[in-house]
Amino acid sequence: MKNMNKKTLTGLIITILALCATVYVLFYAGVITLPQKQESLPSEEAVVETEDKKDELLESYRALYKENKAINEDYVGEIIFDSGLINVSFVQARSCFKENGEMYTFYTEDGKQVTDASQYNGNDVYIWTYWKTGKYDYNDNGGSTFMDYRNNLADQNLIVYGHHFSVWNDETRTKAFTPLEQLLEQENYQKNRYATLVLENEIRKYEVACVYEFDATKEEDYIDLQYWRTNYNYDDYDGNAYDENYYKNYIAAAHESEHYPTGVEWTTNDQTLTLQTCIGGHAGELFEIVVLRQISSETY
Repeated sequence: MKNMNKKTLTGLIITILALCATVYVLFYAGVITLPQKQESLPSEEAVVETEDKKDELLESYRALYKENKAINEDYVGEIIFDSGLINVSFVQARSCFKENGEMYTFYTEDGKQVTDASQYNGNDVYIWTYWKTGKYDYNDNGGSTFMDYRNNLADQNLIVYGHHFSVWNDETRTKAFTPLEQLLEQENYQKNRYATLVLENEIRKYEVACVYEFDATKEEDYIDLQYWRTNYNYDDYDGNAYDENYYKNYIAAAHESEHYPTGVEWTTNDQTLTLQTCIGGHAGELFEIVVLRQISSETY
C-alpha cells in the first residue's frame, strides 16, 4: 500500500472521529440499539405435553384412590418417594371398633385372633392384618403400613408405621418400609431426598430433614425423642399436657442423634411426616425414624 500524505491521513482521521461521534449520539438517543439476547422459552408443544403428563398423573392418582377406597374404607393414601425407594399404600383405624360399633377382626403377632380389645388400640388393628384381605399376614406383606390412630390429616406431625423385613423373608429388600434402611447411609440421601403424600384431594410434597435411631432400651430417648407426638408441644399420653418448648428441644435432640446432617433447615414452624420402622436384627429395640418436612401442598 502506498504511503498516504499527511493531509490525506488527517482527513481520514477526522472522518472516522465524526462517524464515531454520530453513532454514539444515535445510540444514546435510542435510534440505534444492540441486538438483545433471546431467552430460550419452552415451545407451546412442550408446555402442552408437560401439562398433559401432569393431568395423566393426577388422573392415575384419582383412579388409584377410588380403587383402594372401594377395597377398604380405612385407606388413607399413598407414600411415594420420587426416587421409587418407597411406593406404598397406608391405612388408619381410629380404634379397635368400626364406626358402626362392630369390632375389627385383627390378630396378634403369632396369628391369634383378638377377641378382647380392652388392651389394644387402633394401631393394633393393622399391624399384623393385611388391609386388602382383612386376614393375618406375617410373611407376604407384613401386615399393613398404617397411620397412627390418633392422627388427623391437619395435625402438625403425621406418624406412619411400616414393617422392616429381615433377609430371610424378603431377599428383594423391597417390602413395606424395608427400603428405608438405605437412608441410614449418607450416600443414599440426596437421590432419595423427596417424597409425595397422595391423599383424597390433596398432594403434599416433603423432603427428608433428619434420619436417626430411637433406642427403646434408653430412658433418655423416651424423654427427648418423642416422635409419636401428633402436635409436638402437646404430650398426647399425659392428658394432652402443653409443653411450650418441646418441639424446639426435640429438633435439637434429633440432630444430636442423626446419622448425618442433611442440610435441611427444619424449624418449629414446619409440618412433618414421620416414618417409623425397625432396624434389621433389632426388632422392638432399635427403630429407624425418618422425619420429613412438608414443603408444599396442592389440591387436585
